[in-house]
Amino acid sequence: MTDRQSCIHCARVYLAQSRHFTSRHRGFSFRLLDWAGQMRRRAMTRDLPAQGDLFGGHKA
Repeated sequence: MTDRQSCIHCARVYLAQSRHFTSRHRGFSFRLLDWAGQMRRRAMTRDLPAQGDLFGGHKA
């Protein structure tokens, strides 16, 4: 699993846990949503080449 995939997986787990804590412990639910957002932003910056291929076929 790449670092990007790991970040996306963590974000999905945090979102699922946030849904679980919506009715009780609402403050913690918002913390989980914040963490999920951070992981999604981190995933967007991982494993991207400095300049992508002009024709869309970059190799990872």
